[in-house]
Amino acid sequence: MATEDPGVETEPKLCADWTPKEVTALIRYLHEHHVERGDTGNFCQSTYANVAKHLHPLHVSGKIKDHKNVSIKWGALKQTYNAIVTYRSKSGEHWDNECGANIGGALAVESWGKYIAVKGNVHMKPFHNKGWEYLEYLEDIF
Repeated sequence: MATEDPGVETEPKLCADWTPKEVTALIRYLHEHHVERGDTGNFCQSTYANVAKHLHPLHVSGKIKDHKNVSIKWGALKQTYNAIVTYRSKSGEHWDNECGANIGGALAVESWGKYIAVKGNVHMKPFHNKGWEYLEYLEDIF
């Protein structure tokens, strides 16, 4: 294992850096294979392994994705999806997939800041004025 400080070992990096092309390929692959999804919204390990093989030609640098990295990324994407679904189900909250929450005006910006400051709502931060390009894919998967 690599050491940064003499005598102190560090764990290898488990998470991988994802390019937008890799994320898109991951989502499209899972969308095409959504029938393999289980009741919990997860896929079997063999599906994640197949995605990792599918992603290999897109690899640019850093850690090569394996089934574990794919599973972790899928979990993060599900969190984003669930955050959007929860937000747009609230009475009086706006959501469209072009402008997201469409936050404008001082009061709305202040209210939005308080909303995303809550730990469970942090996944909504990027969507104050933009939608999520993967929402329709995940809606189909679920």
